[in-house]
Amino acid sequence: MMHTERRTAQRIEANLAVTVMGDPAAAKGKALNISTSGIYFESPYFMAPLTKVRLELHVPDPDPKRGETAVTCDGIVVRVEPEKKDPALSLYRVAILFTYVSESSLKSLDRFIRSRLAG
Repeated sequence: MMHTERRTAQRIEANLAVTVMGDPAAAKGKALNISTSGIYFESPYFMAPLTKVRLELHVPDPDPKRGETAVTCDGIVVRVEPEKKDPALSLYRVAILFTYVSESSLKSLDRFIRSRLAG
C-alpha cells in the first residue's frame, strides 16, 4: 500500500525548546521538526490524541541582530509515540497540528523555515 503525503507545508528539522502551557505546570520539550502547520517534538509527558494545547517556542531570526522571537500557537495533538502512557518511559514523541497562530508569529515561523531551506 502506498502512503500519500498529506502535509501541505514544508517541514524542516529543528532543535528548538518548546514549552507546552497547561496545568499543573508548563512542560518543557524539544522540537524535532516544524512547519507553519505543525510541530513534532519530544516531551517528558504523555499527551493524549485530540488534546488541545498552547505552545511557546523561541525561533531564531535569520538576522542575528534581531535575536529570537517568541512564537505562541494553539494546536491539537494528532499523534503520540508510544500510543499509550507508560510509567517506565521518560520521553514521548508528540505531533501537533496548529489550529491558531497569530499573523506575527506565523511570519516569524515562516521566515525561520525559509532561511533554513535556503541553506
